[in-house]
Amino acid sequence: MIFNTWVYAAFSLLTLLIYWFAVPSRYRAHVLLFASYLFFTYHFPWHTLLILVMTVVVYTLSLKIFEYKPRADQGEKLPWHQNPKFYLTAIILFSVAILAYYKYLKMAVSTLNEIFALIDYEKAFALPEMVVPLGLSFFVFEFIHYAVDVYHGHAKKTGPFQFALFIMYFPTLVSGPIKRYTPFNDQTVEMGTFRKEYLYEGLYRILIGLFKKVVIADQMTPYANYMLTPATATTWDLWIAMYAYAIKIFFDFSGYSDIAIGSARLFGYRVPENFNYPYLQRNVAEFWNNWHMSLSSWIRDYVYIPLGGNRGSVAFAARNSLIAMSVSGLWHGAAWHFVFWGFYHGMGIAIVRFYTVWKKKRNPEPFPKPVTKKSDKMGPPRIESLGQVFAILLTFHFVAFGWIFFYCDFSTAIHVIYKMFMGA
Repeated sequence: MIFNTWVYAAFSLLTLLIYWFAVPSRYRAHVLLFASYLFFTYHFPWHTLLILVMTVVVYTLSLKIFEYKPRADQGEKLPWHQNPKFYLTAIILFSVAILAYYKYLKMAVSTLNEIFALIDYEKAFALPEMVVPLGLSFFVFEFIHYAVDVYHGHAKKTGPFQFALFIMYFPTLVSGPIKRYTPFNDQTVEMGTFRKEYLYEGLYRILIGLFKKVVIADQMTPYANYMLTPATATTWDLWIAMYAYAIKIFFDFSGYSDIAIGSARLFGYRVPENFNYPYLQRNVAEFWNNWHMSLSSWIRDYVYIPLGGNRGSVAFAARNSLIAMSVSGLWHGAAWHFVFWGFYHGMGIAIVRFYTVWKKKRNPEPFPKPVTKKSDKMGPPRIESLGQVFAILLTFHFVAFGWIFFYCDFSTAIHVIYKMFMGA
């Protein structure tokens, strides 16, 4: 049920009418959960059972964390089966194992076959054929977030129904944003009556998203596709393709996010923003603070910081950036060119960190000056110097060249870049 289809529009309208006007307020969340399971079942019915089982397992194991964590915090020595960390680890391993099986097993088998071919070993495994459940990566990230927050005492104990609604909420199933449990659940508990601003704000955001997706992003596809056939494209075709894809992916993804955020707003919910003028940022670190922000913050909180973050030397922080961004790349797709794309951005963040430290040692007034926001709210940065303009253009082109490795397999990407600069 793709967002920019009449099927999704009809489904959302019917759900909206029942949700606000056909049932008592105490049953609204039930309507929303039923609609979410229906939405998911529409894509691949058997996967509904898988996600239901995962939801039950994660919720049941989290109850053990709630039960034993207070005793562990008081210093009581507990056997392994009463150790809350055991259940946290079990949730993470269980969720990651399901994701690895469906999304990365084929990649692993293909890589193994390529290694066998390189060493002339006459053995090859058949590639598994399976359909990846819709939004599985988002499910896993939200499962892990919930478990970690329960372990650290940041999530209150609630019933299985509320937890299931958080996991299955259909506006964010396809492409996020990645939600956080506590603010979402608070809105479920405190949901009041229908307000006109829900309709106005929601429809406005949906229309903005549709415009981005249909009018801008989709029109860039024919030009971006030149990168897929570099042998028949000219040098200028490939330069145009790079810029076209940079435009396409931003307006496509931010458009989908707008539709998701607008759809959520129709039902009275606010979900996280995902984009804040990322192409106007002065370095790649700031780019990632403003691009797919719900993912970036998740990677920061649950990968980068647990690795040690920037607590230590610059080299230590750079290592953590490389690992975290490589994980981000692998999350985006089950292929090595996605991992390289993430590593490429990790290198960019590491270079920014080294440069910042070096510049501070040489000059207490870094150049260019930081780009400041007009206010604490979402919005474009204020540009105050030519140095900032140069930094923004440099960052944009760093990101744009990175999109080549995101869109194409590795050998095709190398061919594209070589032809862009060498002309043959």
